[in-house]
Parts: sequence; structure tokens; C-alpha cells
Amino acid sequence: MLNELREIFQSNIKSLEMLYLMEDIKPAARIMLREEEKDKIFDFFKEKGINYSLSDFKVIKQDKEKGYSDKGIKVPVDSSQKGYFLAYLSKKKELAKKAKELENNNKHKELGILLGYPECCSGFFERHFEEQSRRNNDFTLSTLKDSDGFSFPFYTNIAARHFDLALLNHFPCSFSCKHSIELAKRHLEVIEKHDKEAADIIKGMLKGAVVYTETNGVFLLRYPELEHNRLYYKGVMGSRNSQLYGALKNAEYVNILQKNRIMLDNLEIKNIGVMLFS
Repeated sequence: MLNELREIFQSNIKSLEMLYLMEDIKPAARIMLREEEKDKIFDFFKEKGINYSLSDFKVIKQDKEKGYSDKGIKVPVDSSQKGYFLAYLSKKKELAKKAKELENNNKHKELGILLGYPECCSGFFERHFEEQSRRNNDFTLSTLKDSDGFSFPFYTNIAARHFDLALLNHFPCSFSCKHSIELAKRHLEVIEKHDKEAADIIKGMLKGAVVYTETNGVFLLRYPELEHNRLYYKGVMGSRNSQLYGALKNAEYVNILQKNRIMLDNLEIKNIGVMLFS
């Protein structure tokens, strides 16, 4: 089933979210659909008995050079600009309609709960929404700020969404959130049921260190080993070919000063995030 979903949605994260919905792990889902592909996907929804409500606007993604972006602007449906529609999905017609209604009314916490996200995380999103909506709609560093330390279970690694990989579809209130971890474990069980190899790949990719910036890219440090405050690693995956990517690629280790500060080749880098997922 996963291969079929990937062919249709052209995205691992969207495919997994559809799988959770079809397996009744999620009561409802919210995904972005390119306007040129929506008719084909509507046929799939009809075949699978999935009800949908479509947004009354299109979204034009911002920061396209970043590859993955949480930021977008709304434009009218009849705009000539190519964009995305938001599709609110559920096996129950009333839930699909309710999800659209909640978003239209900016009921962020209620929408998160309806989508199956933990109440604590839905509240976290609502508390930070005004601040982040003025910036880039990326709550990752807010999650890190509200987390103790910088070492966490791999289940909550949402940074890897920049590489189309994640077990969660929401920003957790902390990277140690027990409710989010339990939800991610349920998601992983469903993936293993359908594709054991895919589940193993996802686990392997989510385990590692992350250097996270809001403007210069997101970097996965592979096979990390922490010795005191030195983080050694073997290889880097970057969301952007930036100067920081080159420096990380050429370095043998980074010195972790705090979870938002590192020393790299005698240069202190601030206002970032460092996370170690295992």
C-alpha cells in the first residue's frame, strides 16, 4: 500500500499521513495538494471512501529555494498563480467539514485535537502561532526551547521533515512529550505492518544529530558520537548548500556550548538548534 500511496502523493510524509488515516490511527488529516494534481487525487479519495473539504483559497509557498518550507501566503482560488489547496480529510464527512471550519475560524488548538494531535501540543501550537506566523511558521526551535537538554528519543525528530521523513505530523510541545512519543510509536507500528524495510529506513534516518537554523538550512549529522561536549559525526545531509553546510562537511566534530550555540572551527554560531536523537 505504501508504494501505491507514494506514487499518488509523491511525498513520504503525505503518504504516511494517508496511511494513518486509512488505518484509523488519525480521525482526520490536513494535507496540501498541488492544484494540477487534485482531480487525480480526488478519484483516489472516492475509491477509498475518504471524504474531503477543500480550502476556499490557494497557498503559494514561500522560501522555495529551501526545498521544504512551512511558510506560505493565501491567494484567491481564481488566482493565475499556481499553488496548493488545503484538503481536510476524514472517513466521516462531518469531521472533514469541521476541520475546514476550525481552520477558517483560527481555532488552532481545536483543529489540532480534531486531527488527532495531543492536546498539550495543540495548545503549544496555539500559544506560539501569532509569533511564528509573523516569521516562517516553523515552531521547531520553540519546541527545543521548551525541551530539557538536547538529547531526545528519535520518535520526535521533526527536523527530518525537511528531507521528507517524520513519524509526527505536528510540532510537539517538547521533544520529550510522552503523548507525541506514544503516537509516533503507533505510527511506526502501522508502517512496519505494511513495509518493514521502509520502517527500518525511517528509524535509521531519524536517529542522528541535527543542526537546525531558520535561515541557513537544516543539517543531519550522521552516526554521531558525543564525547563530553564534542559531537563527532560521519557525514552530513543538508537542506541547503550554504556556507554552514560546507563548514560542517569539512569538520570532524562540533563543540556544543549550549543547545542553541556551537563552536565550529573556532567560530561561535548562535541562535540555532542542536538536537541529538537516539
